[in-house]
Amino acid sequence: MIAFLLLQAAAVPTTAATPAPNWKLADRTNSAGVRSISTSVTGNDGLSRFVVKCDVAAEPIVSIQFIQPQPLGQGPDKPVAVRFDGGPAFTYNWQFPGTGTYVTDPEAITRLTTFLVKSKTVRVETTNGANFAVQANFVAPISDAMIRQVLGVCGYTLGVVPTPPPPPKDTQ
Repeated sequence: MIAFLLLQAAAVPTTAATPAPNWKLADRTNSAGVRSISTSVTGNDGLSRFVVKCDVAAEPIVSIQFIQPQPLGQGPDKPVAVRFDGGPAFTYNWQFPGTGTYVTDPEAITRLTTFLVKSKTVRVETTNGANFAVQANFVAPISDAMIRQVLGVCGYTLGVVPTPPPPPKDTQ
């Protein structure tokens, strides 16, 4: 009987657990002196990417990006829904320049990054240029360190909507 159980156990294929994709940090400066720091993860499909990025040029810009291998279409802003741990969707209008889409609204950045660092999973849902549904699932970062680092380079604090600087005073 024991031999039968051993043979049966040997016949069951064992699959090694595929490690969850890791978030990666990239910090670059181009030849024009523009610094870009980002943290990103590849989707469960092995192709899509979810990115939190800070570009520092004349003025720092933080964006959250969803990049797909297939073009999402170009055109006017349209809704993108982001869900954390299968919860309700946070929907904002994102810009669609081609194979990716992004949002730069400080309130959206603050809300999405605040939920991102407290979650285990992220799901992005939108439509492509032909209005077909596009979605991708991602693992959330295991800590808030990289998100805080990216936001900090652009002067953001995780969980705080940045306030615009006051207008310059008249010098009369």
